[in-house]
Amino acid sequence: MSEFSQGPVLWQAMMAIVIFAAAYVCLLIEKWNRTYTALGGALLMIVLGNVPVGQALSSYANWQTILFIVSLFAISGVFQKTGLIAYAASSVIQKYRFQPFTILIGLSLLTAVVSALLDSLLAIAIIVPAVLSLSKSMKLSPVPFLISLILSANIGGAATMLGHMPNRMVGLAAPLTMAQFLLVLTPLVIVMLVVIYVIMWLIYGKKLVPAESYKKDLSNLQPSSYLTKDRVLLIGSSIAAAVTLILFILQGLLGWSAAYIALGGAVVMLALNYKEIVTLARSKDYRSAANLLLDSQLFFFLGLFIMAGGLAHAGVSGYIAARGLEIGQGSITFMSMLVLWLTGFGSAMLDNVPYVAAITPVLQHMQGMLMLASSGSAPVSVTPLWWSLLIGAAVGGGATLLGSAAGMLAAGLAAHHEARFSQRDYMVIAAPIALLLIIVATIYVNLFLL
Repeated sequence: MSEFSQGPVLWQAMMAIVIFAAAYVCLLIEKWNRTYTALGGALLMIVLGNVPVGQALSSYANWQTILFIVSLFAISGVFQKTGLIAYAASSVIQKYRFQPFTILIGLSLLTAVVSALLDSLLAIAIIVPAVLSLSKSMKLSPVPFLISLILSANIGGAATMLGHMPNRMVGLAAPLTMAQFLLVLTPLVIVMLVVIYVIMWLIYGKKLVPAESYKKDLSNLQPSSYLTKDRVLLIGSSIAAAVTLILFILQGLLGWSAAYIALGGAVVMLALNYKEIVTLARSKDYRSAANLLLDSQLFFFLGLFIMAGGLAHAGVSGYIAARGLEIGQGSITFMSMLVLWLTGFGSAMLDNVPYVAAITPVLQHMQGMLMLASSGSAPVSVTPLWWSLLIGAAVGGGATLLGSAAGMLAAGLAAHHEARFSQRDYMVIAAPIALLLIIVATIYVNLFLL
């Protein structure tokens, strides 16, 4: 069903919109666990008949994407135990310990790279605590460091299919390959990172001066102390992660599924971490095992995909797609700009993960409609719409602390360390930068992707 009609279908559509909107609000206020919120919304849609349970589990629950996300969670989780990221961060701090702005740029670049190759949340979780301790020792405000790190995580994570949850979702839904991400988005990401760092230098370059007492504080810092003593895990995980990354890049040539490449990498990484798995199994600590399963976000995305499927099944996604095509009169250029700017503003106001989950079926409907309309003539490529969606989600996600999980995690870590860092502190700098980045992205999309 792609259009609204009278009777039960209209009723189902209204209920699907209400349930998804309610779940969205609950995800934003974070009063309840996001996994339970997503599963509750999905269950409610099934019970009310918005989507048949068989179709929900077979068609709308994108198991390939879920497998991909869970496998990457396992890879990043094991890689974190090597201590290589903490080692790199502490090395930057040690080498440039008397140059705060150089540290800011160095750690921001590290965040961007880790976000692109592993996971933006992993980068934030490891680097932000180090930055908070550092800024406290320097007797400097953590705000400039946190702004740069969050923006770097959001923009850097957009460069590959691995970094952001929206990238992982769209990468398999479109579908797009890792090589396509690198060729299309990496140049734009590099340009946007340069813009961010130039602006940060103009604003904070001469203001970050450490206290005199700080110069004695880091004399005993030993980066090597962060590396795991398990050399098999350290070397094996590094090799496994590198091979997995190479296979992702060669995915198009090999013809292999990204989900299965990620699964293979995860199996190898978990095998290298067998000691911890055996210890957990012997301890019979079922609560820790259950928490680990929840942290993998398997059930969160299962619920989210079913809710998005409920919107599609009720005809909401098809209706929006049809109206969008009417407004744009089939122009890919116009619709790409519309998707880019709407996603940018939408992701700034709302968490970009459920936003992208809701928009993805709309673009899939658009893709199907354009293919039908162009039957017998040259097919119309809708790939620019997907790139616009991803760019808008990355830029918009960095505009506010609510826009991405990385921003919310950084704010939570700052609060835990009793550091002053509010939404206003962040937005007064990040929002104008994000607006400039969306303009840069608009120029890039028009020049190179259309």
